[in-house]
Amino acid sequence: METPTDMEIVRRVQAGDAEAFGELVNRYSGRIYALALAMVRDAQRAEDVTQETFIRAYEHLGGFRGASAFGTWLYRIAYNRAAGECRRRAYDRIDAESCAVAEESSAGRFDEETVVRMRRALERLRPDERVLVALFYEEERSLAEIAQIMNLTLSNVKVRLHRLRGRLRHYMEE
Repeated sequence: METPTDMEIVRRVQAGDAEAFGELVNRYSGRIYALALAMVRDAQRAEDVTQETFIRAYEHLGGFRGASAFGTWLYRIAYNRAAGECRRRAYDRIDAESCAVAEESSAGRFDEETVVRMRRALERLRPDERVLVALFYEEERSLAEIAQIMNLTLSNVKVRLHRLRGRLRHYMEE
């Protein structure tokens, strides 16, 4: 049996099959959580942002027309929720649990010293900068998708990413 596309599932939900939304949650929950964690830097708050994202998406799914990919639309909601959480909490420090997650995701690719330097360099970035890096390098989203998610122009995404690479390189050398 073929795996249904996001749009097929969305149409089923819009037609009244509320249980079909669970397929979208299963498909995207890990990635939405990773995006939220990259911004809020706290596992519990990232879980809250993830839940709020799916609640909001479900409530507004009737208005989704497919002008962008469902994943891009969902990421935009998650980005807005996480940004709001950062503003509300003014929360910008990393805790031991999220450090462990970052180390696990990098395990095997870099030596321990490089992982520590990368983590420290990322800690110095603002939440919106960390999410830009996460979307591009971890989620492997296209520049156009990132522009949509973050409500930026394509050229602005390119410039920010270029500058962030330079800053991260500088931070890692310090």
